[in-house]
Amino acid sequence: MENIDKYIGILHKFNGRDYDGCDCLGLCSLFYKEHGWEQTFDDGRPITKDWEKREPFRLARYLNGHFTRENDYEKLQFGDIILFDVLGDSHLGIYLEYGKVLAMQVPTIEGETSSTIYHRDFWQKGFKAGYKR
Repeated sequence: MENIDKYIGILHKFNGRDYDGCDCLGLCSLFYKEHGWEQTFDDGRPITKDWEKREPFRLARYLNGHFTRENDYEKLQFGDIILFDVLGDSHLGIYLEYGKVLAMQVPTIEGETSSTIYHRDFWQKGFKAGYKR
């Protein structure tokens, strides 16, 4: 597994997409950009603070339109995206390897929580779907 230390500890910032701060979409976008992968996680529409509540299926539509859905987490590979639920909230993460996922800390608190690595025992129980890059 490559050294991903540079992605650990990035503070949560709504709609952020760089090392100064990211949300879960921004973290995925930054990771993909740094790896030269084409997905931007941008559907061309503005993201507002309440977009998940007003448009709950927007993210799923984007993921289903740009990735191949994988319902078996055992088949995930490095760089695949996972959608998982924690305490009723959906979160995105990047599958690394060996059951590890890079994601923002849950629950997210802007400017306080940061990106971290979760192990399978944390995200598996709330796993909704994987998306192959």
